Amino acid sequence: MRQPLWLFDLDNTLHDASSAIFPSINHAMTSYVARHLNLDTQAASQLRDHYWRMYGATLLGLVKHHAVDPHHFLRETHLFNEVSGKHLQDLAGMVRGEKGLRQILNRLPGEKILLTNAPKSYALKVLKELGLTKCFKAVEAIEDMELHQQWRPKPDHLMIKRLLNKYRCAPQRAILVDDTLGHLLEYSKLGIKTVWFKRHVRAYTQNRGSVSLEVQSIHHLFKSWQKLK
Repeated sequence: MRQPLWLFDLDNTLHDASSAIFPSINHAMTSYVARHLNLDTQAASQLRDHYWRMYGATLLGLVKHHAVDPHHFLRETHLFNEVSGKHLQDLAGMVRGEKGLRQILNRLPGEKILLTNAPKSYALKVLKELGLTKCFKAVEAIEDMELHQQWRPKPDHLMIKRLLNKYRCAPQRAILVDDTLGHLLEYSKLGIKTVWFKRHVRAYTQNRGSVSLEVQSIHHLFKSWQKLK
């Protein structure tokens, strides 16, 4: 097997987003929907959840049904290391990654791409806080997933095919490491090897027969990745 092309998810894969960052983003998204659609907090939260279940991302529903500017939405809901309201959203106090993460990633053979449905400015800030900026050949964020004037985040097939073509990588040489089982199951259909990062995942009853490998940490991935050959 040639050296793989690693596609790493960011939130709840390279760091623990559930403990502090996700609650902040969720609050910001609900507030945004409430302000721009003139809804109370409960109705805004319910609409967010509805669009997430229907489209896989709140953003897609807001763009499709309410003509929300996606770039404005992403910026306003990811104001880290900037003043939001009267408070500074200090990302350094929120980012929590594994010890020795940079060294482990650098020891994994092959090039590494960060593939995230989050906005690029946020992804770059998190990578900087983790000390991982130089570990990745590129960052492919949600702004890079716009095709034919449509947003196509994970687990869109056309987006991932275009990305693999960009890096001249056959699906069988790519390895996706992600905490979202639905993304992994979709991309396994294309022949991509899939690693389910379960450290921050709640119990699943969904079929996971198509997942190539399950790990609890990046340390565990380093010890086990050769099983993917």
